[in-house]
Amino acid sequence: MKLHIRTAAAAVALAHSLGRLVVRVHDFETSAPCRISISVRDGIVSGYDYINHCYVTGALPNVYHHGERSHLMLKPTGSGAYSGFDHDTATCFSVKVTDGEAHLFDYKEDLYFAYSA
Repeated sequence: MKLHIRTAAAAVALAHSLGRLVVRVHDFETSAPCRISISVRDGIVSGYDYINHCYVTGALPNVYHHGERSHLMLKPTGSGAYSGFDHDTATCFSVKVTDGEAHLFDYKEDLYFAYSA
């Protein structure tokens, strides 16, 4: 998965699971804050990626990152868990949100990535 798609997926999962606006996420891999603002209300995703200057929109489970022109599927499976698929890179992934942190596993890279709200 591309970095911006991974960040967007984590931010959407955080916003949905926490039930609030997420205005920034911290990427533990790069040790840097990511400027992305995401809200999810009644399954409708609305947000903006300030790094790429583009929108992130959709209706769960379908999300679209306008800057990368990339579709991804992010399906809530309960208790802060999500299964996902990045159509651009044909990558399956999963996200688990616990205590304000999102842990994303990229099955193609066989790596975990962590983000906090």
